[in-house]
Amino acid sequence: NLQLFCPSTLGPSLVSPCRKVVNAENMDSVWRQRLAAITRTRLRHLLLSTAYVAACLLFPTSPGWAEEEKPTPLAGEAFDTEVLGEPVQVAPRDRKSVTAASFGIQYLPDGPSFYQVLPFGALYVWRNSDDMRQRFRGTFSGPVNDLTMNVGSRSSTGWEFRFTLNTMIIPLGRSEYVEGQIIRDVEVEWSYVFGGFGLAYRRLLDPGHQDNALELSLTYEPGFRWFKGTSKTSPNFIVPEDTYEGRVHARVRRDALERNLMELPHRGYAFGGDFMYGHRSNWSTWGGGVFGLSNERTYLMGSVFALAATGVPFVSSERHRLVASVYAGLGQNLDRFSTFRLPGRPTGYEWEALALPILPSVAFNELFPRRYGIAHLEYRYEPIFFVFPYIRGSWGLVEQPRFQPDGSIRYKMDAMPALSGGVVTGAPWRSQVEINYSYNFGIYSDHGGGPPLPGRHGFFVFWSKEL
Repeated sequence: NLQLFCPSTLGPSLVSPCRKVVNAENMDSVWRQRLAAITRTRLRHLLLSTAYVAACLLFPTSPGWAEEEKPTPLAGEAFDTEVLGEPVQVAPRDRKSVTAASFGIQYLPDGPSFYQVLPFGALYVWRNSDDMRQRFRGTFSGPVNDLTMNVGSRSSTGWEFRFTLNTMIIPLGRSEYVEGQIIRDVEVEWSYVFGGFGLAYRRLLDPGHQDNALELSLTYEPGFRWFKGTSKTSPNFIVPEDTYEGRVHARVRRDALERNLMELPHRGYAFGGDFMYGHRSNWSTWGGGVFGLSNERTYLMGSVFALAATGVPFVSSERHRLVASVYAGLGQNLDRFSTFRLPGRPTGYEWEALALPILPSVAFNELFPRRYGIAHLEYRYEPIFFVFPYIRGSWGLVEQPRFQPDGSIRYKMDAMPALSGGVVTGAPWRSQVEINYSYNFGIYSDHGGGPPLPGRHGFFVFWSKEL
């Protein structure tokens, strides 16, 4: 009796066949017919359900979503909404005065030695006067600090004096990495302090937020570099001499972005660049070993970036955003102490952090190219007003050192495709959390004694709290 094999949950269309009694000869054929009917019905239900869910996600104004979608809350603005039927009120925030502490941990399985688990953090301070003619920006992390101050006047019509201080004082030996392998012979303690003074010009832009401006600056940056060998440094390695170094720094920033509640780019664009000429007064041949000798007394370098945020084509909802960005750098006569360091940041989209490139699954400052190009395309979604999951595709063309069959090292441009995804969300106590996973197909991994192989996973968790 087939009724024994027909649970009532199969639906009303199957009740009648289940009441039939059949003999053993036709049981198999009847069962196959009923099973085919069940499969067709379930497949039809699955397709309809999938289409319905996709329509709700892609077209939030369709049935199944809220009757009227509210605009995405922008940074600093007050707004009212509901979450699970409960009213939520967000007070306005003065973005001209921000103090925030951040802390994060990056985990790179099979990454470079001593960088597989790397904590990072900083104290961020931003002050912009009510008339927006005087500004201070500082990031403080102890060993590395970056401070700038712009001072104008009511009669300056945009002209300002600009002062800077950039320090990196790390009393520990630092080696370099090739294909994820540590090169101990070149370990050196090196630190620097650079001041800066010059002129800047600033003009406010639409859409009129406090960080929407065109800013140009030209500064002279006097500084001092000092070096020291360690017990790991090869006896054949020539440690550089301590030296005064002067730099001329031209800088461009144009920011016309609107940012959302989590300070992520929502719409608009930003671009800029940095161009630098440096000269060392007391410098001679240094180095040795696999990297060879070097004597770059003067150098020239430039970097540019651009970012644009917009909606998804053919989708009217603000919940879906696309963010595209590009970064590039090129230099002449650069060495490991003056060249670019990649990546420059793990996350962050405020006024000045935008200029620093991101490179997924790479330890901070692991790469030291003389030329590079990186592009990102990110899709971000807003299921709730304070939650923003995203996926990002990246493509880099970066100069990297590579081992040759004879053990020497040769620099070459290599592709670095990568995929990553994560979520940025608000958290209790006026804080923000970002969780990210990435896989870089082009960076090499250290597998504990085995040959270096391309491909590396990366994870980081980043927490930031406004004070």
